[in-house]
Amino acid sequence: MISEIVHIDFLERLDFKDFLISVSKENESVLGYHFPFYLQMLENTGVGRFYGVILKDEKTEQIFGFVPGFLKSSEIGSVYSSMPFFGPNAGLLMSRNRSDYFEAFSEALNCLENSWDRAAMISASFYTPFNHEGLMMDYQRALPDALRVDKFTSYIKLDELQLSTSLQYDIRKALKSGVEIKSVNDAESASAIYDIYIQNCNDYGIPPKSKECIDLLVSQSSASGNTESYIALVDGKVIGGLIMVYSEKTASYYLPCSIHEYRSYQPTTLLIKHSMDLCIERGLTHWNWESSPSKDSGVFKFKQKWGSKEGQYQVLIKAYKEESFFRELGASKIASYFPHFFVFPFNLLS
Repeated sequence: MISEIVHIDFLERLDFKDFLISVSKENESVLGYHFPFYLQMLENTGVGRFYGVILKDEKTEQIFGFVPGFLKSSEIGSVYSSMPFFGPNAGLLMSRNRSDYFEAFSEALNCLENSWDRAAMISASFYTPFNHEGLMMDYQRALPDALRVDKFTSYIKLDELQLSTSLQYDIRKALKSGVEIKSVNDAESASAIYDIYIQNCNDYGIPPKSKECIDLLVSQSSASGNTESYIALVDGKVIGGLIMVYSEKTASYYLPCSIHEYRSYQPTTLLIKHSMDLCIERGLTHWNWESSPSKDSGVFKFKQKWGSKEGQYQVLIKAYKEESFFRELGASKIASYFPHFFVFPFNLLS
């Protein structure tokens, strides 16, 4: 097999797009985050420099694998991460019919390490893919000395969706309260979603995404086919929003938000049900809830109300510096230099 480092312009090549759509149709681990529009959005909003690896067949030179990632450089060095913002959302993406995942991931890893300035590297983190727990052993074999952080996520198989009595009640309550759902892609709606989202982040101490990120995703809703944005209204007032990101099989619950004073109206529940109905109409098979803060959190319990299944994944971190380097920096400085990147397990710094 042949491996090659690729940057953002490569993503517009037809052979890459054909590969991505093809593998997305049979592998739910391929998410909307791996499509060009989203990767371009991350680079354009300054999250980092796209730094991917493609794998090709040596004889035909056809693409059969893809490892998305980003490199972030600062005055103290550089960090690589599978994908900023969320997990499990990256790792090696290729057909599940292949049996050479370990060889392919090892090749991609060697390609990465041979391409960057080792002296400048601080760490590299690799997420195992969504709903593919069998790959954990392959990752561990390829990265035997890496630190491992166990994580969990929630998902639904959409053909098994059954609404509980309590959810049906909440949906009826939303409708009786006059909540209406509308698909949007205009700047005014993007601002309304962002204002509510920022308030939610402030209320719960969540690091927010940039306004540019929200604006770009909302503006591309429907047109790209890989993202959709909705608002919930009562008497013309926007009381909630939802941004979804799609691949060919999987819908990712990207950004929900609602005004606290209106949560009894159940806008989020109605937004989710509306989106799920459309996903089923499109033929999508999986709803990716993303990870939760803990199993005791209200976020996790809300997802469980929908009959969610629990999936496991790992973040494997290869440190290129001694642990003392990270201890001296401390969590706050690491976060300020590399926002949204998994650089080092903070629990090991204390």
